[in-house]
Amino acid sequence: MLVHEILRNHARARGGSTAVVVGEDTHTYGDLWRRVERTAGALAARGVGHGDRVAVLAKNSLEYVQLYFATAAIGAILVPLNFWHRGPEHAYTVGDAEPALWFVEAGYDEVAQEARDAHPDLPVLRIPGPEGDRADWDAFLDAAVEPPTVEVGDADLHMILYTSGTTGRPKGAMLSHRRTVDDALAMATVLRAHDRDVFMNYFPPFHVGNWDHMKPFLLVGGTVILLREFDPGVVLDLLPRHRVSVVLGVPTMLHALITHERFAATDTSSVRLLYYGAYDPSGIMDRTADALGAREGKVEFAHTYGLTEGGPFVTWCPPADVFARWGSIGRAMPGVDVALLDDAGAEVPPGEPGEICVRGPRMSGYWRNPEATAAALAGGWLHTGDVAVADADGFLTIVDRLKDMIRSGGQNVWSKEVEDCLAHHPDVADAAVIGLPDPVYEEQVVAVVVPVGDVPHGEAAEALAEDLTAFVRARLAGYNTPRQVHFLAEFPRTAVGKIQKHVLRERFGA
Repeated sequence: MLVHEILRNHARARGGSTAVVVGEDTHTYGDLWRRVERTAGALAARGVGHGDRVAVLAKNSLEYVQLYFATAAIGAILVPLNFWHRGPEHAYTVGDAEPALWFVEAGYDEVAQEARDAHPDLPVLRIPGPEGDRADWDAFLDAAVEPPTVEVGDADLHMILYTSGTTGRPKGAMLSHRRTVDDALAMATVLRAHDRDVFMNYFPPFHVGNWDHMKPFLLVGGTVILLREFDPGVVLDLLPRHRVSVVLGVPTMLHALITHERFAATDTSSVRLLYYGAYDPSGIMDRTADALGAREGKVEFAHTYGLTEGGPFVTWCPPADVFARWGSIGRAMPGVDVALLDDAGAEVPPGEPGEICVRGPRMSGYWRNPEATAAALAGGWLHTGDVAVADADGFLTIVDRLKDMIRSGGQNVWSKEVEDCLAHHPDVADAAVIGLPDPVYEEQVVAVVVPVGDVPHGEAAEALAEDLTAFVRARLAGYNTPRQVHFLAEFPRTAVGKIQKHVLRERFGA
């Protein structure tokens, strides 16, 4: 099966069943597939064909869903862009992907301008947003031709998702039809997804949590409630109205829900399963379990682990085990081979730490980056950079990270990317970025800076800290912005000169 066939097959078999609800509009599988076919014909009319990239900078919408399936149907490749990125980041990503066509929502015209200036020959069309400007999109559809017959293979790419890199340059994870469909089947199996399920999707479209977590419910003929973005008040309104049965969350989102003033009055009885992937040093998932009555059996909880480069599902701790093994990411998913390997590539025994390495549904590699691909897929395994230990029953618990990454608000923040940004500030001689536990965001980004000249104190320190946070915010996506800035005369270092970040965490984490 190919990605677009998930939708096409249901259009034939259950065309009148509800596929997607967007706002007040309900779309059946038959209706959605007709829209996808027309979108595919419109792409073909613009000369988009097999292997061409189509970039989109927008929040969730029905039109975005149409593009997801339409590009797959004609063998093209969807490239969702991160709407939190700034102009330089878009200029790099667009230059790297070289799309044949770029759809931009009106609200992102300003942030997209630098990329448009750098690539003036790239055709850009408006995708509808809340501003209501449909002229470009309607003209695009009006020019549609009969969708071409295209030979699409399961190894062909259907999407490139860009992830932040330790070098400060995003890497494009290439995702094939085979990877996405195989993982959908595995996800549907462990989630026990069925055609009466209603799944609420509020994850951003540049995130693996969006497309890859809708797919198992569409695969089985269920219904997806698609929100433009996450808003706890809207979620609490729609959850009982649509009798949502399955919820995916990260701690930041779940904290916003359970602390909302209307949470206690909201009927959550329709929810049968809440599943999550969480590094949770501040106990948000404990509080969410208590708020929903999960330990009393009112709703099932399940802990997952994955990554864009993987299925994304890699492991699964099911409801029957999640509380007895609280914090464990579980065992390998069906169809996935997981091993904990040491630096020499040998498997470690139970109880010993090793890097989580994966075989199964995964990316084909990084777009136009053979060096990073070779490193990530060395020895035939996908190397995750996360370190775990396995107990005697094979349940895994993450204990460390090989990658210098911070998990904040459901987003990956690469320390080096922020450090490189700070290094360009004229008052910074050196910088180290660490993550510290945060009761809402899992971890918060903290910068420790060796300034040029003397270490500032008092109002001078506050002024420089504010200037540095504004400097980062203007150049990187907002979630990279340090929430604390500390100053030192020098860093603690190892004998070979490496900054001892664990010492910084101990000092400033207190």
